[in-house]
Amino acid sequence: MLDKRILGNDDTVVTLKLSFLNVSMIIATVLYLFCFLIAKRKLASIHRINPSLCFKKLLILSILLVCVIRIMSFVGVTAMDIANVRAHYSPSPSTLAQGRTQRFYDASMTILFDLPNTIVVSTYLLLFFVWCECFLQSRLHTESAIKWKKRWLMGYAIFNLCLYSTQTILYVLIVWPGTKSSSTIVTSIIYAAMTGINFITVLLVCGLYSYLNLRFAGFPFRSRQTAKSLKKVSLVFALWSTSRILWAFAMLTVFIWDIELLQDSDSPIWTPIVLFLLLFVCEILPILAMLDYSYINIIDFEIGSHQNNGYANLMDEGEEEDGLVGENGDDIQWSTSLLDNEI
Repeated sequence: MLDKRILGNDDTVVTLKLSFLNVSMIIATVLYLFCFLIAKRKLASIHRINPSLCFKKLLILSILLVCVIRIMSFVGVTAMDIANVRAHYSPSPSTLAQGRTQRFYDASMTILFDLPNTIVVSTYLLLFFVWCECFLQSRLHTESAIKWKKRWLMGYAIFNLCLYSTQTILYVLIVWPGTKSSSTIVTSIIYAAMTGINFITVLLVCGLYSYLNLRFAGFPFRSRQTAKSLKKVSLVFALWSTSRILWAFAMLTVFIWDIELLQDSDSPIWTPIVLFLLLFVCEILPILAMLDYSYINIIDFEIGSHQNNGYANLMDEGEEEDGLVGENGDDIQWSTSLLDNEI
């Protein structure tokens, strides 16, 4: 506990106390702000390459949203803690204080911490679709890339609709005036839902990952460089999958053992440290790895796709009558890449 005394002009003493929770939240805020600045620069660079909206640009926008929501939640948590508003983030009925005002603070704290988790899950699925796009661009194939992208976009929209609709209903129920037991039940459902959503999303993504590898097993890579670049993107994708599983197990542990993440009188030092490490390992580290380690490879795929699409459109205008162009220019893209490899 850090205690700072400030003397005013009228010799009044103002005491400012910073707990270990406040310090950990401030450090996390700085790290998320750092991620935000990096993501902003990456968004500007990819916009110069492809001004239109694509999966890669949506991924960066989603990361920016995660950083903004996390920073807002940490600032809110720190402000309430300094103001001595004892809000709780626990499913236990015993830790929920009496009174409508206190239940509102507890519900607000739950929403502040749970909403970014939902956005991170959506970002994880978006990262998988970016990997799928890079996967198609790395192989010589006769499939229509446009059709595959439409399927992924539809799947992403349906997933987000179900995800955010469920969370919105739960948030309304937890804020809705009621008894302490009803608020506790809804909070427990939110814990269980977030744990289940993380596990289900990882299993769904792993299933689709296996399906794509089996579906395109007979198609070779365009070059050794594209195979190497895809491997780097795959490593970052594996890191995100591992972090989602770890976060799901952490939420399950919090739910089963009734661990208070924000106001734990039994371990006021270790709980903030564990919370900070969990945020660093499961969110900050994967974001930095995606923005730094694999981003260059993602940009390379985007540049190659943009050039191939431009070449395909040019050939489509000049030689469409000769029947040299397949659907959406995919045959031209396949043939030109094949000639490059043969040369």
